[in-house]
Amino acid sequence: MNDNIAALEPNSMQAVLRLLLFTTYSDRVKKPEEMAEVFSLIGKLAVFTEDAPFGHPDDLGTQIQSCDAEIRDLMDASQLWDEISNAIAAIDSPLLIPMVLDGMKAVAEADGHYHHSEDSIIRKAAETWGWDVPE
Repeated sequence: MNDNIAALEPNSMQAVLRLLLFTTYSDRVKKPEEMAEVFSLIGKLAVFTEDAPFGHPDDLGTQIQSCDAEIRDLMDASQLWDEISNAIAAIDSPLLIPMVLDGMKAVAEADGHYHHSEDSIIRKAAETWGWDVPE
């Protein structure tokens, strides 16, 4: 890895995965197109880490499924918005933020329906990070 680029922390990658899955489930429907986008994005972002944030690359699917189950369990929890806010706060890399915002938007649009609940999460993240919502 280039010494000029700070490596992303594994907890940041976990937060990214959580945000992408929160975006996926925000409209209460898990669609294959959205999950395909999550797999693609996490695979691409993982190259910015020094260590494999999800273990061996072959374990990526298992890790996504595990986080997926956790997010599904949280969807009706009273602390859901706190969990989303915590995931947003865990991401503070200037390198990662625009990629995550673009990724969240790509996940939200992957099924052809940009739902208002997806937009709410993306806007919350953009506002927290001081960025504009991607076009």
